[in-house]
Amino acid sequence: MTAQTDLTQGNLIKTMLMFALPFVAANFLQALYGAADLIIVGKFCDSSVVSAVATGSQILQTLTFFITGLTVSATVLIGRAFGARQYDNILKIINTMTICFITAAIFLSLMIILFDNEILDILQTPQEAYKSTLDYVLICTLGLIFIFGYNAISAILRGLGNSVAPMYFVAIACVINIIADIILVGKYNMGSQGAAIATVFSQLISVIIGIIYLKTGNFVFKFQFRNVKFDIETAKELFKIGLPLSLQDTLIPLTFLFLFSIANSMGVAASAAYGSVVRLNAFMMLPAGSFAMALTALTAQNLGAGNIHRCIKALKISIFFAATFGIIFFLWQQLAPKSAIAIFTTDTDVLSAGADYLRSFSFDYILVPFVFCCNGFLFGSGRTIFAACNNIFSAFAIRVPLAFILGTMPGATLFNLGIAPPCASILTGFAAFFYILYLFKNNKFNIQTKTA
Repeated sequence: MTAQTDLTQGNLIKTMLMFALPFVAANFLQALYGAADLIIVGKFCDSSVVSAVATGSQILQTLTFFITGLTVSATVLIGRAFGARQYDNILKIINTMTICFITAAIFLSLMIILFDNEILDILQTPQEAYKSTLDYVLICTLGLIFIFGYNAISAILRGLGNSVAPMYFVAIACVINIIADIILVGKYNMGSQGAAIATVFSQLISVIIGIIYLKTGNFVFKFQFRNVKFDIETAKELFKIGLPLSLQDTLIPLTFLFLFSIANSMGVAASAAYGSVVRLNAFMMLPAGSFAMALTALTAQNLGAGNIHRCIKALKISIFFAATFGIIFFLWQQLAPKSAIAIFTTDTDVLSAGADYLRSFSFDYILVPFVFCCNGFLFGSGRTIFAACNNIFSAFAIRVPLAFILGTMPGATLFNLGIAPPCASILTGFAAFFYILYLFKNNKFNIQTKTA
């Protein structure tokens, strides 16, 4: 396994595929990793513990979204420095990022510990599951620094063109988590506490392996903990790029929770169908999201090298491959939508309701590849403020009000609700496309190539 890869050289199609496919695998494993606790707890525990882990996982997922937004900034800055052959800057970025992220992890952990009851009250945690949920959240909070650690290490490696090692790290964590779940929850009947300990332990092992890899790999820098120095300008750049993405990744899921509430108002079958589609979409959106993530690092390296034309070609290639998957998924949902919902349930009412939603929503499978890849390009060029504002605006100005109007009209079904997301994607896609065109036509990327 190559420790680092120069994404500014070689056949672009081959480079993109070899770099993006491990992203697909890692994201797939991440989705399985997130589901493991719930599946195993559901097998060995009662419904109150299942509710506790499900609720606690939502809190943990929200925090993870916030963290991954921050760590993208490290991928961009490191990729830019690597592409520009400014290797001394890479260590400066890593040192500053380490201090910033440890501080952020401690702060977030303290906030959750101080306001844990208030958070559970806002989520209307069932009383019978309250203590189990609190146990799960507090234990996972103590391991929050390991979530930061894994994502930070992955961000470093991806900026260096290495997407394979992070895939191995999450695979190892996934296996350890499942084994620990079976032992602690299944054998020792530790319930939500056992599930939380398994999660934290697997993340700890993943971070340890990642640190060993950074220290022993053949990199252009020497990774070490001593003599860590903080650079204020690098810190400003990290947060300038990362905070808009953290805000986006925290706010946008709230709009889909709003859609969930409308589906809940349509009855049990609609609620169950929408919940099944949400789980289905976690896998359906993987290719588009993975190619976009790969494009972010590739764009950063090539802009660092001053090669904007290779970035534009990479954008086109990413859209092509991601859209190929999107078209396949679209045709599947148009021709046999019930077969997808049947993965999760055999209830005929739920199957019908889910099919209604997918027939309208599935147009998003064609649009999302374009939107995600344009976002990946903008993230890689450091234009995260525009991208985040564009995504947040379309979510709250189009998706939410349109879902409310169409989803609450007399006789509305999930088909009505499924119209809103594609409409929001159309606005987001057009805005991103014309902004990229504006940047390219006006040669605005010169600023990016001069930044380490």
